Amino acid sequence: MKMQIKNLRVFGLMLLAALAISFTSCNDNLELTDINNFTDGAVDGLQRGVVGKKHCLEFIFPISIEFIDETTAEVSDYENLHETVKAWFEANDVEKSKENRPQLIFPIQVLNQEGEIVDVASEDELKELKSECPRIGKCKKGKRGKGFKCFSLVFPVSITIDGEVQSFDDRMALKAAVRAYKVEAGDDFERPTLVFPVTVEYEDETQVEVASQEELIALKEACKDEEG
Repeated sequence: MKMQIKNLRVFGLMLLAALAISFTSCNDNLELTDINNFTDGAVDGLQRGVVGKKHCLEFIFPISIEFIDETTAEVSDYENLHETVKAWFEANDVEKSKENRPQLIFPIQVLNQEGEIVDVASEDELKELKSECPRIGKCKKGKRGKGFKCFSLVFPVSITIDGEVQSFDDRMALKAAVRAYKVEAGDDFERPTLVFPVTVEYEDETQVEVASQEELIALKEACKDEEG
């Protein structure tokens, strides 16, 4: 009888241990799901704040973001943005709320569907720029949390700045040149424009040569999904 009672106690302890491990594992999975869902929403929110419902604008990466603890990060594309936001919330015990999502650091640069590279200094400038978008069409839905891009520019590219054609091997050099020109030109600033033809790359890594501004506009229109 004593041996049976002892065995029952041992079994009970083993059962409690197994339940504890299972409960911890479930909590870990729930926490991971919570972080993933929150990160998805944060990335989607950042993109919608810039491209709006019409999606006539595209980020020119890299962009910088700021977290609520005032730390900042520079990201090279949507995938990197997702990874960076997720890593920060995994490392910091912060409530996952809309108010605690990271924010864009201005200035940023975007490409509009006319092939103009626009330096945006503030939220107010961004609102004004989005008001210039066509009144019809909606943003095509992308993968949840991964951002949606119609295409990205394939470097090197050439742009016209203040009437002169300049070539750039990477995004950083282009961003720096446009920003420097804007500071120098002041009120006389004119939006730099792409020199066609350019090559663009879709999310599936296929590339297309675009011969003119009209073709670029047509590509952007083709990216829009009327059903949203």
